Amino acid sequence: MTNFFHTQPLEELCARSLEKIKHVTDAATSTEVAGTAHNQNAIRKSMNTLSEGKFLRHDAYEDLDRVISILAEELDRETRDFVPIFHGRNDPDEGAIGTVIHERVLTSRGEQVADCLRNLRVLREMLLVLGHRFAAERIVNRRFGT
Repeated sequence: MTNFFHTQPLEELCARSLEKIKHVTDAATSTEVAGTAHNQNAIRKSMNTLSEGKFLRHDAYEDLDRVISILAEELDRETRDFVPIFHGRNDPDEGAIGTVIHERVLTSRGEQVADCLRNLRVLREMLLVLGHRFAAERIVNRRFGT
């Protein structure tokens, strides 16, 4: 499966990454999502590194990993229960064909944290692809001397 970010023009991917950084920073540093002041400061510190234009570093996603781990802990705190959900079908001859997935039952704050986590993971993927594309461009430029 081809990653959508590999097919976007490089300028568009950069612009969308910058836009996503701003959006995710605002959401992740809010009191509703971050929770404690300690979490807010840790998240703000990691996200400021990206906001200052260092998002093009090859290890920029590591700052996001810290934020993701903080919010994953918050999501665990906001999980009320896990409910088994069957995804599949009932075959008359074979019986149930599919899988059971345990989905979280979240508080309203948990829903906000989960939404922010989804956006952070998308941003992380965008930054990884950007890093790979820039590395590939440097290799091609060195190889062909342009």
